[in-house]
Amino acid sequence: MKTVEPKDLRVMIIGAHPDDPDITGGGIALNFVKAGATVKLVSMCNGDKGHMTMSSEALAARRYLEAQKSKALLGVDEYRIMDHPDCELEATLDMRKEVTRLIRAFAPHLVFTHRTCDYHADHRAVGTLVMDSAYLLGVPLWCPETPVPAVKPAIYFLRDAFMHPAELRPDIVVDVGDEMDQLLTALCSHESQFFEWLVFDKRIAEPVPSSLEGRKAFIEKHWMIPRKAYDAQRFRSRLEALYGEERGRHIRYAEAYELSEYGYQPTADEVRRFFPFVPRCAADAAQGVPKR
Repeated sequence: MKTVEPKDLRVMIIGAHPDDPDITGGGIALNFVKAGATVKLVSMCNGDKGHMTMSSEALAARRYLEAQKSKALLGVDEYRIMDHPDCELEATLDMRKEVTRLIRAFAPHLVFTHRTCDYHADHRAVGTLVMDSAYLLGVPLWCPETPVPAVKPAIYFLRDAFMHPAELRPDIVVDVGDEMDQLLTALCSHESQFFEWLVFDKRIAEPVPSSLEGRKAFIEKHWMIPRKAYDAQRFRSRLEALYGEERGRHIRYAEAYELSEYGYQPTADEVRRFFPFVPRCAADAAQGVPKR
């Protein structure tokens, strides 16, 4: 792959629902924004089922606006919401073509998406669609109306805590402690989710705070500590390898990503260039790059 500078990087995070890209990949998105990269968030569903009282039509419209508010606070270039209903996403031939066109049109160097072992069928479908499209991105006669770009993306899986068929392999682990305040502010934009639907869904008994600082603390307690603090603990040795033992030992919040065997396989030097905000990435990245 041609040498690319951080400011020329194009990064795409493809999730299933509005808030999936930012709750899981918001920290790394902010790191890429700081590095000058072009960052695009995508939700393959329109979010029309995640509520206990609103109509699907009203909810989809509301969640679109929430995502755009998050976009502005994160500073990403686009937060695109595809018009597919929640709970109905399938890895069909037509959807494979749509995902191929979506990725080709942006021509990203890096794509982040769900693993295919996930509790939600929409998440699994998104992961499967990206995997099914990975090779086809370079086939000119497949979706010829959208030309093959010069860049073949490396594909990374977003974090999860599932153990079967295998635990997530932490090829890239990013310290996101400095980004947490901004990320929490952006996540507060998804009011219908964090302060209504998920409170109902998870049967959270404590009152929802009314102030911004209180709401940030509420999200931190119920979603960031179980995810990003948990990942910092379970991947502590990897953090120490990348950031050095002293700093790595004290990292509180982290995001972890696994390189897919599908898609482009970056060299150690390319990994360093793709993730310029991770210290010692050049020296240590080969540990996380599958060998062929």
